[in-house]
Amino acid sequence: MENSLITGVRISSRMKEVKTSKIYELISKVIDLNARGIVVHALTAGEPDFDTPEHIIAAAKEAMRAGVTHYTPVRGSLEVREAVLNKFSRENGLNFEDCNIMVATGSKQIIANAFAVTLEPGQEVLLPTPYWAAYTGMIYAAGGVPAYAITSRKNGYKLTPELLRNSITPKTRWLVLNTPSNPCGIIYSTQELVQLGKVLEEFPNVYILSDEIYEKINYSDDHHASIAKTCPALTNRIIIANGVSKAYAMTGWRLGYGAGPSDIINAMADYQSQTTLGPSSISQAAAAAALNGPTDSLERMVDSYRSRRDLVAEIISTTNKIHMHSPQGAFYALLDVSDSLNNSMIFRNSQRKDEDFAAWLLDTHRVAVVPGSPFGAPGTVRVSFATDRETIEKGLCKLIKAVEQI
Repeated sequence: MENSLITGVRISSRMKEVKTSKIYELISKVIDLNARGIVVHALTAGEPDFDTPEHIIAAAKEAMRAGVTHYTPVRGSLEVREAVLNKFSRENGLNFEDCNIMVATGSKQIIANAFAVTLEPGQEVLLPTPYWAAYTGMIYAAGGVPAYAITSRKNGYKLTPELLRNSITPKTRWLVLNTPSNPCGIIYSTQELVQLGKVLEEFPNVYILSDEIYEKINYSDDHHASIAKTCPALTNRIIIANGVSKAYAMTGWRLGYGAGPSDIINAMADYQSQTTLGPSSISQAAAAAALNGPTDSLERMVDSYRSRRDLVAEIISTTNKIHMHSPQGAFYALLDVSDSLNNSMIFRNSQRKDEDFAAWLLDTHRVAVVPGSPFGAPGTVRVSFATDRETIEKGLCKLIKAVEQI
């Protein structure tokens, strides 16, 4: 009887395409190898290698001692909502009202909430390639279908107005813009966003998800531009997803925030009330301290990432077997190894060249990188430079030798 019950389980069809991230599978394998005493040069992790700044930790301790250990409103405590409002006004020139703001357990939940409350079965979410691998799973889980606007390294991996116009269909419900981006670190300028916004004005039924989680990690001379600021005509159909994980080295605190039209935010809060409720009260207190507090630690982290970005570029420039579009933000570089894989005796007949290459690289050279296919960029691998310089140097040098070997 017990076995028949187990075999009778039916998982919903919308979960068929929702799989555990390749990134986390790789990280788990690296952890297992390290536990066995095997040294791996890991260039996979998508999180800062710094600790949370002390003033943020102190704020969390103070909140706990003051009894801030209970449920908060679903959209977040008044303290953190006001911190988010002030941040948008002070840094982005965006004057929202309280009804436009909510917090969640990471920016990922903001995005998932938005898709969950707006997508009808079969509606499409347009993703410019390369895209953060997690988007597709969230779209499928909400009953939607990912669609793709295919960019290339030759055009800087950027969505153009013409490509955008040609990619929108009657089924398109959302466009996702991620700037600075994961996995290739591109940044859309104010003028580029204005041009995209003009196209979007032609399609009033398309909403825009602006993922700005890497906003602070910017190596360009230009201040971060949000499409909500550059294209005010679109404001009533833009959801901004952001958080404190990347900028303030707070990945483990799981605190994200979002802003957008009050009707969508209210629906997202209703949905969240039936799933996770509000995020951790302690994390909210810490996030308020991060958003309201000093920025010197952030500036030091960004300076370090910039230096490491330059190191990656310097090392990759020593070979003509790997091509890289230099990242302007975030802490990833997307390395194009497609020519080498296509000409390789080992991988040229593989149907999953970059995935097989990444597995081989880890097994034979003890270097961990993330294959590009889950990001919509087959023939590439993503490396993270949110790690120490020695790991970057040794890992990339081994990667170059491996590519030349194949």
